Amino acid sequence: MYRNADLFQSDDGVVAAVARYELSARVFMAARAQYQSEAYTADPSHQAPSRRRAAEFEDSCYQVAVHAQDSTVGRVGVVLEAIAHAADRAGDYECIDIAVAYASAEGVRLLEEALAGPSWTEARKRFLVSLDFGFTQPKALARLSELSNAEVRIPNGREVLESADLRPQTAFHAKVYSFGVEQYPHLRALVVGSANLTASALTTGAEVVTTQTWKSYSIAALNDLKRAQSVLDWFKDTWENGEALAGVLDEYRQKRRALPRPPRIREERTKATRRYLASLEHHEISGDLSVQLAAAKELWIDASSVIRNRGALPGSQLNTPRGTRVFFGFASEKVPRDTTLGSIDLRIVGRTYHDRTIRFSNNGMDIINLPIPEQNGVETYQGTYLLFARDSPGGDHRGRYTLTVTDAAEVDERKASAVNSVDLVMSSGRKYGLLF
Repeated sequence: MYRNADLFQSDDGVVAAVARYELSARVFMAARAQYQSEAYTADPSHQAPSRRRAAEFEDSCYQVAVHAQDSTVGRVGVVLEAIAHAADRAGDYECIDIAVAYASAEGVRLLEEALAGPSWTEARKRFLVSLDFGFTQPKALARLSELSNAEVRIPNGREVLESADLRPQTAFHAKVYSFGVEQYPHLRALVVGSANLTASALTTGAEVVTTQTWKSYSIAALNDLKRAQSVLDWFKDTWENGEALAGVLDEYRQKRRALPRPPRIREERTKATRRYLASLEHHEISGDLSVQLAAAKELWIDASSVIRNRGALPGSQLNTPRGTRVFFGFASEKVPRDTTLGSIDLRIVGRTYHDRTIRFSNNGMDIINLPIPEQNGVETYQGTYLLFARDSPGGDHRGRYTLTVTDAAEVDERKASAVNSVDLVMSSGRKYGLLF
């Protein structure tokens, strides 16, 4: 079914019009919702052909999910992905309403990048962002106001500006992201939880959000939509009472600058967020992987290819992807090739520690010097799986690691018992991964 309408000449000379709609078009969905509501009212005993088909249909109409983000266990970028997925499920949405306590310029940038597309560009956008405690960055507010079809209002804005330290009488702490259309039924997707519009909240902080999406509208889905109406009503009331950004932004900049200690969104300064935002111009890796490598408890690597650095004797050097150094406690900043990054204490399980170096090789990979096999009860590393586990640092605070020489079956067992795991693949096809 399509949106366009065709006219044709019938055999008896009568011109008929045939309207064709996409199943996901809002006009069609609204008409179907009304039809289903009237049909149910007329015959409440009407049932779907089978309970299974009815359940599948309900699930396709309305979906709800809870998304937990915590970079300490490798769950990075979960909130941003959840918002992007909700927007995708919303389809050709026309309206975006977002309410947050704090916003940062990096948070706005990440949201723009995640939602980039025709719907985002063309949609009418409304942002409610507080000035509470001076945490929100003025440049974030300016950036939001410069988006296409966007307007920013400040809840309790005048009240906060009247306070010398930008302290509100009542804190504004809402976090809502909604996507909808102008015609009934208005709402297509709703994200509610703990996430502000900051880089940390969207990617690395410990946050939980719930997404609700309506692809089409069954009776049950319409009931769920009614339960969400209170959020839309709250946003409307708060929006109508908010201060226009243009009337408060300059004053906010001045009062924020005059504070004895310029406020910062502390979550933006965490190591995890800074790793995530690191520029690839100056760093080998950034984003999810950089944060996950730094937080992982164990790193496993398929050692089907070991450097033959000892002639006829078993090799003791392993190529790993550039950036793997972060797992071993080294910075991700770019260095010239053939640079020794530093040393760690590394032992085979049950053996003593050895001073082992890690270097950035001429081949663009991070090379780990492993303990000499025959001196540590290992016949060969070739064809095995190597599992590196963090130990407590030594007295000199150097990184300490224990290496288990094992196989794919044991790696699978470790993954099954881990809190979380991340599977990765090198360009050569060799597999590696992280356990938390």
